[in-house]
Amino acid sequence: MQGHTSPPPLLLRRNGRPQACDPCRKRKLACDHTQPVCSRCRKRKQDAECVYIIPDPKISGAKSSLPSPTSSIRVPASRHGSRRGSPQSENAPVVTPGGQASSLNRPGYLGPTSYRNFYEATENSLSLLQRSEGDTPQSDHTAQYIPVEDSHAILSPRIRDMCLTVLRNIPYTTLGRSLRFKNGSDGWIRPVVLRANAAFYECFGDYFNTIDRPTAQLEELARLFCANTSRPVSDDETDPEQWMSQFIGKKMRWELIGALSVFWEFVPGAKDEIWKGLRSPKYAQGFRMGRENMRLCLEISKEFSSGNFLMLYLSQRCTVVDSMSVGDANLLTWRSHAESVSLLTFLGFHAVEEKDPRQATLSTEIKKRSFHHMFTMSMVVVSFTGRPPLLSSRYSSTPLPLDLSDDDLFSDPQTFSKAVERLDERGWNTDGLIFPSTLIRGRALIARIREEIFQIALGNEQAASIETLLQLRARELREVSEFPACIQFDPLDLRDPNFPQQQLGSRLFLQLEHLQNMFFIERLLVRCGHRDNGDLLKVSYDLVTLTLPYYLDLDKLGSFRNDCEWIVMAYAVPSGGILCLELLKPTLHLRPHSDTRITRSNIIQKLSLLIAFLDWVSPIGPNGDLCGDARSVIARVLDHALNAAPSVQEPPTMFDWDFSTQLDFSFDLLDTFDWNRPDFPSSQQSNQLNGQ
Repeated sequence: MQGHTSPPPLLLRRNGRPQACDPCRKRKLACDHTQPVCSRCRKRKQDAECVYIIPDPKISGAKSSLPSPTSSIRVPASRHGSRRGSPQSENAPVVTPGGQASSLNRPGYLGPTSYRNFYEATENSLSLLQRSEGDTPQSDHTAQYIPVEDSHAILSPRIRDMCLTVLRNIPYTTLGRSLRFKNGSDGWIRPVVLRANAAFYECFGDYFNTIDRPTAQLEELARLFCANTSRPVSDDETDPEQWMSQFIGKKMRWELIGALSVFWEFVPGAKDEIWKGLRSPKYAQGFRMGRENMRLCLEISKEFSSGNFLMLYLSQRCTVVDSMSVGDANLLTWRSHAESVSLLTFLGFHAVEEKDPRQATLSTEIKKRSFHHMFTMSMVVVSFTGRPPLLSSRYSSTPLPLDLSDDDLFSDPQTFSKAVERLDERGWNTDGLIFPSTLIRGRALIARIREEIFQIALGNEQAASIETLLQLRARELREVSEFPACIQFDPLDLRDPNFPQQQLGSRLFLQLEHLQNMFFIERLLVRCGHRDNGDLLKVSYDLVTLTLPYYLDLDKLGSFRNDCEWIVMAYAVPSGGILCLELLKPTLHLRPHSDTRITRSNIIQKLSLLIAFLDWVSPIGPNGDLCGDARSVIARVLDHALNAAPSVQEPPTMFDWDFSTQLDFSFDLLDTFDWNRPDFPSSQQSNQLNGQ
């Protein structure tokens, strides 16, 4: 009789609890574990979909060995299902998204207003009740990884092609073992990629010894990396060794391969070409390969993981590379930035709580660095485009990172604690050195004030009072004056041939960020009717003067070569518009400026050098079209000033413009070229003349 037939064995998860069927697990419903079809699926007439997928105990508990070109590596299926049409796919089950790493389905960070906060107590009570009744609800935290190696699942054609492209682009072993770093705020990644790169070629170097790489071998490697990527990575691990052991060596992931692609040299000698000025074909080829690898690694990672700190770093770098490729105002760059911000908030890095800053850990410091680097990037994007910021400090509580060196950050607990104790009361290091965290802190403090400036400039609320703007200006000056001495800018640094290049670049860049804040504030003050005593002209003159070294002293600032197009457009061109305005509507002949450097002759010299800088920028480079337009307008102003300059006794003369050449900035505070439009003179110019 049927009643005496032995039922199928109850399938158990790794934690000993009964395994739910796939439909119940995906819907997070209690399953009665009846086989072959549970009661819920029978009622919903889903008999064919009621399947049970469990981990292979032999695979989940064993350590993976070093893969060889002939080994067979199986991988969880991607979200687009298994690849059809191959001999293996005939017997391989089609695994749906629920059959892979459950980290894809985890909800991420949920704040105080979320459903989870309100129903957490009820959910806990319900779990206890259901457990006592024998039904175990499915949670995305109880089975973090469900490998399906035993299903012989294979890669879809789309994922396979992306994986093979990345693996074929990876530099061969002798070239890839050395990484090229740029001095700057690289956050925390440098120690990670140095160690990961060495382990990568130690484990997998045989696959990349030659350019000719058999497809079958690369497919085996791709499956291993996909399987690794499907495993969740803990963002809260505090031990550096345990933290790093999650993804280096034989546990290599696609996110980390994308991060390595930031620093790999794909074409021998390609990055050396960048110091020669215009980008060479060899550099362009290496840049395209690196960008392609980064983008594809990010796309592959999203197929197998819902996000982690490695993916966030890669997403940030993709935004930077997109801006270097298509320009800062392009829709692609804006979308890339928006995706990074979305991942940041999904991971909860904007809401890092820390009761005692002195009790910092590796994981919290990485989260803080990641957040404030992204926050600063968000303010930079707003500065250039004038679009509303995608990240706001109003909804963020993550404190500033501590000013620790990377060596201390990844050190043992005793060394880490001692380094924290050596910091001053504000969190700055007392060693007089510039670390990546030093730049992140400095730029973040400037970005906080810039956000308040944008709230005034871009908001729909009533215009701010002059007193509010004057307070902002005082805060900006006070904040910068309290920076540690190691990042305080001194103009004499540029004249010292022996001054350390990294320190010079860091000081100069922070000074430009500070001056841009002052530029915005002075523009708003003039707009509100505040008497201008030459402050706007002085700030503009300083911005142009301190931007020119990126062209004139490239031997000292060569590491910023890839940023030149953005730097000249963000800092020099808008301020150059103010200098052009002084030539068109002179005021210095009425009253000399209090700063003796600011004369008509010096302004003409600075603008002439600025034209040379803009000429040097490649027309096909990022923001190349904007640079070309700016060069044309400034050149015409100089032609007029030099060929038809009035005497000091004569009033300034008007002249006709060809309005087909205009600079159309999106951001009003950067659009200092409104004087070449029909409504000339502008209210700002009138105010300047009346004030003099």
